Amino acid sequence: DTPLADVSHARVTEVSSGLCRVATGDTTLLCSLKGTLKAAETGYSNVVAVGDHVVVTETGNGDGLVEEILPRRNVLARPDPAAPHLQQILAANLDQLLIVGAWRNPHSWFELVDRCLSTAERHGITPLLCVNKVDLAEPDDDIDAVLAPYTDLGYRVVQTSAEQGIGITPLRLHLHSQVTVVAGLSGVGKSSLLSAVQPGFNLKTGETNADREQGRHTTTQALMLPFADGYVVDTPGIKEFGLAGLDASELIAYYPDLLGAAMHCKFADCTHTHEPDCAVREQVFAGELSATRYKSYQAIRVSLGG
Repeated sequence: DTPLADVSHARVTEVSSGLCRVATGDTTLLCSLKGTLKAAETGYSNVVAVGDHVVVTETGNGDGLVEEILPRRNVLARPDPAAPHLQQILAANLDQLLIVGAWRNPHSWFELVDRCLSTAERHGITPLLCVNKVDLAEPDDDIDAVLAPYTDLGYRVVQTSAEQGIGITPLRLHLHSQVTVVAGLSGVGKSSLLSAVQPGFNLKTGETNADREQGRHTTTQALMLPFADGYVVDTPGIKEFGLAGLDASELIAYYPDLLGAAMHCKFADCTHTHEPDCAVREQVFAGELSATRYKSYQAIRVSLGG
């Protein structure tokens, strides 16, 4: 067996139980994992994840063996449903997190947006907020005002309509040559939006004709697909990711707008939920800070046990 050339470009694009697909150049291999690769004592329940850079050996007939997993620059993880004391890596080596909400049907869920933003900041992944279905806005709706808490903080925001073709070019430019993981509630139009950016793109396409002919099916846990000269990662359970292991008292650090006010609270250990002389609550009630952002902070803090 000889290692494939140019191993720095060998990337895991799909993961299932005990197997993964690895892309290197124009070659895709269905790989098993070397027996010495273990998740024990890593804090993670899985050995390999979509986005991992790996060293592989080609074993013939389109098969391979993952010999080594190279160091990751970041990971996106969630508590493992089967072992909550461990984290399950959903994807690794990501450039940006595309957070897709909808102006209506369903209305943007700002707690998910803020959870995603906190996750991105925590893991060194650049966030990109996309509000889809802006064509459904009523004449008196002020989308810019609703999004001001995010644009004022310097977050990149794109307003789109997959139905009307609005904002597709700016979104394409943001996704070009990037490894992007996509988050959003069902019904916000993720698939139709990405299909508008790259016609013919289908998030459900994870199995080739050759795989079907050979009966080589995998139960996909996560999937990375070529997209706009980069990749898009689609993964189940995206709503639950990211904040595992974060103490409730640390959450405020990922709310830069609230953090500035928090420096002026009377008590150093203020939770910003009920204490007297809390500068955060005072500024929210005075309309100087976003009430929507504060509400999501409270909800996420409760979910962290705070």
